[in-house]
Order: sequence, then C-alpha cells, then structure tokens
Amino acid sequence: MALILCPPCQTPLEHAAAEANDAELAVARADGGMFLPDPVLCITGTLEDPGTVLYGRDHLHRISAAGQAENLCLVQLSADTRCVPITGGVMVYLPGQKASP
Repeated sequence: MALILCPPCQTPLEHAAAEANDAELAVARADGGMFLPDPVLCITGTLEDPGTVLYGRDHLHRISAAGQAENLCLVQLSADTRCVPITGGVMVYLPGQKASP
C-alpha cells in the first residue's frame, strides 16, 4: 500500500521531498537508467537457476517470512547490469548504457 498526496494536500516538507525525488529520477533517466517500482526482484539467470540477486533481497526475506509474494515483479537481467536503489524502487542500467559512477 502506498500513500499518495496531491500537491495541495502536501506539507512544505513533503512537497520538497517529492521535488527531490523527481529530480533524482530525471537525473538517473538522463544517465540511461530505467526506473522499476517496488516491489521488484532483479536477478540474473533464470527462475530455476537465478544466479545473483541484483536488487530486492529484502523483498525475498519478507516473502519467506510471510509466505506471500505481495505482487512482486520479477525481472531477469544480464550479469553486467547495474541496479541502484532509489526512492520507491530501483534504477536499472542495462549493459552499454551510460551511468554515473
């Protein structure tokens, strides 16, 4: 569940945080990133042999504790993909895309 406030309902602090999140997303997209919202699990390999968990290990822990998949989205990526946590999800930088260090 997510709480979404319309701009007129936000406090000045909430509005500033939303603006900062927007700016962070814009910069990451300009660097070639693709935003995936939580809950998402990014892995290499296949479901049978997942290889490495690039992002979403905390979601896996919650699933194993609760026994529910909570509408988890599974994304299979190549091993040289870079995933960076960001507010509300993850930025995925596919191989060959530029990304800030």
